[in-house]
Amino acid sequence: MMEDKGPRVADYFVVAGLTDSPTPLEEGLHLDDVSPRSVQPKAPITDVAVVIRSLGEEVPPGFTCLNGASLRGPQIFLCFKRGRDKPPLTDLGVLYEWKEKLKPGCHIVQTTPPDVPPTSATPPLSASTSRTAGPPRASPTPPGPHRSVHHRPGQRREPPHTFCKVDKNLNSSMWGSSVYLCYKKSLAKANTIPYKAGLLCRYPEEDYESFPLPESVPMFCLPMGATIECWPAHTKHSLPVFSTFVLTGASGEKVYGAAIQFYEPYEEEDLSDRQRSQLGLSCSGLGPDGSSLYSNKSICLLSHWPFFQSFRSFLTFLYRYSISGPHALPIEKHIAHFMLNVPFPSIQRPRILVQLSPHDSLILSQPVSSPLPLSHNRATFFSCSFTLKMASFSLILFLLITSCLQLMSLMMSAVKGSIDALKCI
Repeated sequence: MMEDKGPRVADYFVVAGLTDSPTPLEEGLHLDDVSPRSVQPKAPITDVAVVIRSLGEEVPPGFTCLNGASLRGPQIFLCFKRGRDKPPLTDLGVLYEWKEKLKPGCHIVQTTPPDVPPTSATPPLSASTSRTAGPPRASPTPPGPHRSVHHRPGQRREPPHTFCKVDKNLNSSMWGSSVYLCYKKSLAKANTIPYKAGLLCRYPEEDYESFPLPESVPMFCLPMGATIECWPAHTKHSLPVFSTFVLTGASGEKVYGAAIQFYEPYEEEDLSDRQRSQLGLSCSGLGPDGSSLYSNKSICLLSHWPFFQSFRSFLTFLYRYSISGPHALPIEKHIAHFMLNVPFPSIQRPRILVQLSPHDSLILSQPVSSPLPLSHNRATFFSCSFTLKMASFSLILFLLITSCLQLMSLMMSAVKGSIDALKCI
């Protein structure tokens, strides 16, 4: 145990990722089974088509047809196709050409597979391509990840739970009931093997007497697990993703975490036969298509003070330092200096300038003590309001009248910051 010597800028530096003996991460839970079992993710949706069954058109090979045609007028059906041979769709919409303009990156389904123009009773369908989003899910998790889209025309007033509704009636005629397009977004997972994230290394190696390192920190650093992924050729390598989290102890004490997640190459020789099978690889190797293996990792700082912007600058510096070089000073020296030698901001020195390199620096400011909520985290709350796309007053009112709130998002970094801000209200 280490003795406490006054307030510290950061308590622990942690590296989380794939351990030598990883535990498989269960992805699903069957209600008819006591133990959790893995669920094989579906391939993303890559194509949509419209067929007119009343004209004798058949569903194209490889497509799945959705129910929901009108009893009067042409029998028009929406079909979709799943696969991994091309980038997945990122969005789906309905376009009224006489009153709207096509959004950039979208294309219109102009004809049915036999090249028959759509009927005037149904507005053209517009679906965005992968050009408007980042790399596929086989690549690093970007801020705006690719999504697989599930299409379901709904005849109820409210869309199914977790489904998005395109608030445009597909039946523009005077006859028949209103029909709306509903779809569900999710991460387009490629050949990925998820494992439970583990602790790779930490600094300092001994615990502080008043604050031992929580065992759950790796899970918060990589909430989706430590993964081994097989990326297709020419996959774009995205920038690291920054996220925050808050740990609350039994006494109500809060510990703030700031983490950066990134990807590193994974050696093919370290794969077992079972892992090769799960990744869809042959025994001969990755093959001539240029595929590559990667594994995600996270570096994290834990502190009793929410220096999120400063921590982000420091972690970003460490990541860039690790992938460049060679350097005269080892990276461990930078970590030890920041953890042990940087003084905590005080009344005498409210702002501390930390020079990381001749070109990189950061500033630590004394925390503001105020009885008002969010006084130390205004930026996070404003970002939360923008992320949730809700009126701030309506959001605060809803929080005051309810004791339970559930947030759902495809971007883990966004939902973590939003939860942190909402807990301060």
